[in-house]
Amino acid sequence: MHKFALIALACSAVTLPAYSQDFVKDTLLKHLKTSKDFTVKVAEAMPEADYDFKLTPPQMSFAQQMVHLSQGFEYFTSALVGQKPSESKPASMKKADVVAFVKTSFDGVIARVSGLSHDQLTKSYKSDEGEMTGLDLVLGLLDHTTHHRASAEMYLRAKGITPPEYQF
Repeated sequence: MHKFALIALACSAVTLPAYSQDFVKDTLLKHLKTSKDFTVKVAEAMPEADYDFKLTPPQMSFAQQMVHLSQGFEYFTSALVGQKPSESKPASMKKADVVAFVKTSFDGVIARVSGLSHDQLTKSYKSDEGEMTGLDLVLGLLDHTTHHRASAEMYLRAKGITPPEYQF
């Protein structure tokens, strides 16, 4: 019985690092997928006629908030795959095109994060904020998304629209 316990412990020690690596990436992907679902609901809640609405003149419009949020995915993750951020944008600032752009952008970043290795998540990269690990960059992406989605929710409230219920 004692030998069996030692063998089980040794097997656990060998598989634990792989489990931890998968756990981190799986957790990031879970939150990205939840963020996609929630962000699309926020984008769909604003009527087409109000996609150009701004709370104040110097602020981004609702559509610009959604586009900027989505463009951030490239900014935060391009270094992880050795690329420069692309300048993607929707076909127009109309609701259908912006919602499609949000969905496509999320699908792209989810696929990109799905393909990241442990080394890519732990390696340090230069950013505008200084040295950051790949994990820091993905967490920054999630934070950036939350920030702009919350701004968009304030635009909804200013129009008398109750935003979709929060998802985590």
